[in-house]
Amino acid sequence: MTPEAPVLRDAREDELAELEALQWRASLIWDEYRADLEANPDAIAIPLEQIQAGRIRVATDEDDRPIGFSAVCQHDSDAVELDGLFVEPSRMRRGIGARLVADVAGRAARAGVARVEVVANPAAVAFYARQGFRQTDVSQTRFGPAPRMVLDLSDRGA
Repeated sequence: MTPEAPVLRDAREDELAELEALQWRASLIWDEYRADLEANPDAIAIPLEQIQAGRIRVATDEDDRPIGFSAVCQHDSDAVELDGLFVEPSRMRRGIGARLVADVAGRAARAGVARVEVVANPAAVAFYARQGFRQTDVSQTRFGPAPRMVLDLSDRGA
């Protein structure tokens, strides 16, 4: 399996620390957020319950090592929140993030959910727009305002 075509699977409990480390590496590429993240290390924490509930999916390399992951939360009965999307920096821009978004959207559509919502890193707005998301609002985060974006799933079959 090549990095461009990763296997997707549910995260395992024993991968928690590895996924948090991946999230740190992926988050620290953004110079404008580095100081805030380093001053607030609690900003990067994956709840074990999210893994146990099957709400974290990982993209893996040929050795079954995580190279990216998505995390979702139930927003309301009609929407899931894409709570996190991270790709190993050395593997970015190879379609892994897009594959993870497609996985989230497909699973949500099959569950009868109408939309996927995300509070996007402002630097990732173009990425999400390419995946079909549109900006609907601005949310206040602990590090400042960020676009709220929505992916309508009504045109996707179950």
